[in-house]
Amino acid sequence: MESIRKLIKENIPSSIMMRIIQSFLSLPPVISRYLIADFTAPTRTQKRWIKMIQQPHWRGAWIGPSLSLCENEEYLQTRIREADLIIFEVHGGAFRVGHCTMYMDVFMNWIHLLKDTHNINTLILSVEYSLAPEHKYPTPVLECVAAYEYLTTTLKIPGSKIILSGDSAGGALCLETLIRVYAPNILNDLNAPRTNYSIDLPAGLFLVSPLVSANTSSWLWQYKEDLVTPLLASQVLKDYLNLPGATNLNELHVLKLTQIASGFDRFAPSHALAYVGDREVMRDDILSLVNTINQEVQSRVRVEVRRENYEHDWYFIREIVKAEDRDMLVQADLQFVAYAARCCRPEPSTSCSLPIDKEVSIVVNEEDIIDKLDISDLKSEHQETASIHFTKSTAEFENEATIIPTIIA
Repeated sequence: MESIRKLIKENIPSSIMMRIIQSFLSLPPVISRYLIADFTAPTRTQKRWIKMIQQPHWRGAWIGPSLSLCENEEYLQTRIREADLIIFEVHGGAFRVGHCTMYMDVFMNWIHLLKDTHNINTLILSVEYSLAPEHKYPTPVLECVAAYEYLTTTLKIPGSKIILSGDSAGGALCLETLIRVYAPNILNDLNAPRTNYSIDLPAGLFLVSPLVSANTSSWLWQYKEDLVTPLLASQVLKDYLNLPGATNLNELHVLKLTQIASGFDRFAPSHALAYVGDREVMRDDILSLVNTINQEVQSRVRVEVRRENYEHDWYFIREIVKAEDRDMLVQADLQFVAYAARCCRPEPSTSCSLPIDKEVSIVVNEEDIIDKLDISDLKSEHQETASIHFTKSTAEFENEATIIPTIIA
């Protein structure tokens, strides 16, 4: 069966694969799941990288070299703790289909590239969330929240070692997971502050063709070859959100993502990466949200965007990319890997954390001492530290004793 799948993937033209996948997605969920699960099933070699896990409130898989051999829980925990980077992965599939190991080719490529090009040891925690229509909103997002809290609270993996990754429906789940973990009151009040400071924000966020709006009237339906068809969109709204039959729209918090106009640093990391298709129906909604984030002057969050002249989820569903354009996928892999490396190994900074309500003296050299700095006015309700970053003035760059302190609250 593996050889048949490989033959199909490598020899059927991308235009035909597009129609096949469109057809799969539009079928009743039970049939669609079976076909997609069979088409994307891990190979025997890939299964050696997979360690399925079952927790009380969520399921998933750890993915990494030889993890299937981890029969000892203590050894698995050691592998997790020693990893330089954990990618928290939430798959797409219109909330109705898909599974946590459906992108093994991509996952293994990431892990190899990060190790070979940056010497970064990486593991992936991929969430196997429950699917609609049997499990409607918000069950899948609550499972993702439980998985993320397991990673950060139970395993105590610092945010500086975590990148969230989600495509299509998985992108929406990643965004709402971050909101529910760090600033849950946003669900009822878009201006609510961050309340959870016990868990550091993640190092990065990678979104591929994310669902950011359920307002299908703004979607670009002229792109008829896209994987997302009007029929699929209506099925998703009905199966996952119970629309148009839902009676309390205020409880469908996923609908509010595009209403957030500022304060993205309440729940998002400072650097995010998004891949978008120029021929996907959700393109303008995605780019509109990205522009809103990037144009916010007061926010530290910035989103880097890669656009390709392809349809929805072209990066993960690689069968829809023409053979002559496959080098584009190689470059996209390298871009993600470089981004991930920057996230978990940022440029070294000559910064130090200082307790608030303290007067500090900073010694520049044996003779010169910067005047004492009173930084008590930087204290906020939730902050416990401020950082002082030292930068050399351009005019006196070669004078090692000339250092300008800049206080960052």
